[in-house]
Amino acid sequence: MRRTSRLLAAVLLAAAVFLPGATPAAARPDGLLAARNLPAGGKVLFYLGQDSTTLADFAADVLAADPGFPRPAGVTLYTNLVGAPMSGMFQPTDYGAGENDFPATLAEYGGGLAVGLFLSDPAAQSPLKAYAGVADEATTARYRRWLDEFLTYLDRTGRPVFLRIGYEFDGTWNGYEPQLYKDAFRYIAGRIDRLRGDRIATVWQTAAWPHAEQAPYAPTAAGHWDLWYPGDEYVDWAGMSHFYGSGYAAHQWACALDRVAAPPLTVQDSLLAFARSHRKPVFVAEAAPQAYSVGEHTAGCILQDDATGGPHPVAPVGAEGIWDGWYQPFFDYIRANRDIIRGVSYINTHWSAQGMWNCVPGSCPNGYWGDSRVQADPLILQRFRGELRSGLFETGQRGRPRPFAVPDFSEPGRSEGEYADLPQGGTTGIAVADVTASGERTALVYAHGAALEFDGLRPARELTVRYATTTDNVKLTVLVDGVAATTVALPNRGSATAWATVTVPVRVPAGAKVAFRLDGGYVVWIDYITPGQLRPLRW
Repeated sequence: MRRTSRLLAAVLLAAAVFLPGATPAAARPDGLLAARNLPAGGKVLFYLGQDSTTLADFAADVLAADPGFPRPAGVTLYTNLVGAPMSGMFQPTDYGAGENDFPATLAEYGGGLAVGLFLSDPAAQSPLKAYAGVADEATTARYRRWLDEFLTYLDRTGRPVFLRIGYEFDGTWNGYEPQLYKDAFRYIAGRIDRLRGDRIATVWQTAAWPHAEQAPYAPTAAGHWDLWYPGDEYVDWAGMSHFYGSGYAAHQWACALDRVAAPPLTVQDSLLAFARSHRKPVFVAEAAPQAYSVGEHTAGCILQDDATGGPHPVAPVGAEGIWDGWYQPFFDYIRANRDIIRGVSYINTHWSAQGMWNCVPGSCPNGYWGDSRVQADPLILQRFRGELRSGLFETGQRGRPRPFAVPDFSEPGRSEGEYADLPQGGTTGIAVADVTASGERTALVYAHGAALEFDGLRPARELTVRYATTTDNVKLTVLVDGVAATTVALPNRGSATAWATVTVPVRVPAGAKVAFRLDGGYVVWIDYITPGQLRPLRW
């Protein structure tokens, strides 16, 4: 449905409220809601996240062990259009919060895809300015080209997609400016329609952060939602985070009750009321019992201890206490608001095992998160399973996910490094922005033994590699379809932007997979190789 058609549908639905005999919204399963990817029959979508590591563990620990366990209707992953654009979508990427590997997760799970799109650049606001149309010409062109690639990739998955544009828009940690954010959101929503991305629904997600903050980041302030809202014609779904419910004072905020501007559910209820007034379904896009440890049966405070810099002491609560303190109130809240809450994504993560969220004595900069894996306790897992089978949720179907061919946006005659694969994982390399590189991005490989892998290449008797390196004795082993063919030495260029080319004599059959493995030195940037892919993407 085109966005203009969406707006017309919204007008017709609004008019229907006043027709004689119209059923009140509260009595109807869909409450006269209209949005892309809205589940039928009053169901609530159940998604699972939020990284590939977590999702692979859940598949192994739960789905493989219990074939009757409801599969999620979709999964949640994260990427960005700032810093290292589209990280995790071509090569695995790990910033210390679990690996994001879109191809691997899409191969493992069917169903839909929710994507948290990070746009935060507090100092320069570059992506927001580019999408709002107030950046310089070169910056605007760069970010808008990356956006088109990103949206095309999402559409090529063939799945329903929930795009959380600048998720947690009112979180102080993101530093978004309201007008820039709204203008950027509107541009992105418009590009979805221009590119005919009819499966991509926009999600406008608040952090629902109950901590006392100054405007414009105080959700309790009068007019807060209107200040940030892009408009009905651009927003398909409203969204919110839910880490704290009715029992927040017992443990999660016990160390800082004086900093709570309003009870968490008051903030969340305010968002639900706003969504109802605009007839927008709500996606609880991030949900987890922060500061509870399911496996250790403990609960703590979410904030660091100001005196020590580390976490506050935790208290034993038992599995029943965890269920009664967070899970049961959470599911009750969904049921009580199922007229408007039509999607939920649960974060099934061992937070304390991830570097970004791990707290140690003297250091807890991102707060205390704990362990929200339902499989960490049999009682929690059993009751969670029961909730998913209660008839409230729409869960996924059994069977194999549909194959997904990862797009390659390289120009004809070359294969760009930023679209190649990094099979060794997200701590061995990454694609980064570089205005001196072709396409203004390049692939950085920085671990000994790691390889950058190109597939579907044209037949050739030699390959040309554009590279840069700042270390001595760099050697690349060239592998063709997994077999080592030759080794090439790359002289130290002294700078990441001092590009050079080297020709490698190697026979490449049509459609072959060629990898460049770093077997000497410590770091190499690979911009592109020629002659490139066999069938360039048309988009």
